[in-house]
Amino acid sequence: MKSCSIILTFFALATTGLAAKTCTPSFDYCADVLIKDKGFTEADLNDVLKGSDLEGKDLKNILFHCKNPGDVGHAKLCEGGCKDPTTEGSHSCSA
Repeated sequence: MKSCSIILTFFALATTGLAAKTCTPSFDYCADVLIKDKGFTEADLNDVLKGSDLEGKDLKNILFHCKNPGDVGHAKLCEGGCKDPTTEGSHSCSA
């Protein structure tokens, strides 16, 4: 019985972690907002950058596009850093 409860606990944690990632499709987000407020981890965002010319770049300088709730991509380098708006909405690169 103990092993059954361990398996159920593991399954609940795993599915909770997957469901926690969320973003509004067609919005752009700075990495810090995705990590702090949208359930993504640094590892998630670094995985998105793997194999691209942005791999290994500082996440604070990357703008991510939300393709679907919980799915980001189309990363863009912001030379001056990423700019968070004061309200929910698309982020942008700093001038």
